Formats: sequence, C-alpha cells, structure tokens
Amino acid sequence: MIQDPQGKTWTRSEDGAELICEDGRKVIGVPEMTDEYMLSVALAPEPAPEKTDAERIAELEAQVQALISKLS
Repeated sequence: MIQDPQGKTWTRSEDGAELICEDGRKVIGVPEMTDEYMLSVALAPEPAPEKTDAERIAELEAQVQALISKLS
C-alpha cells in the first residue's frame, strides 16, 4: 500500500500489474514498475488537448494581421 499526497490509499494488484486507488481509479503497468512510478503516472496532470486545424488557422491569421499592421 502507498498513500498519495491527498491521503488516498493505493494498493497493488496480486499480479503487480495494476495500482488501484480506494476511490476506484486504476493505473495499469507492468510488475517491474515501482509503486512510486505508477503513482506518479496516476497523479500526472492531463495533457492539454490538441488544437483543431481551425484553431491553428485562426492563430496564424491573427499573427499575419499583427505583422501586416506593423508594416503599415
């Protein structure tokens, strides 16, 4: 058993491939991974969602407009 910084208890499965939180969250890995490593994966922040093509185009258009305005 291991406790995270929020005080939640995590338990390793019998086969060692999963780390399971008392609240039902689960991290799946391999038995060779340490509890600490698997817990760090469980607590890692969610990655920012990728931008859509439309969002990228809008950003580029804004940059072009800003450059044009500097030239004027």
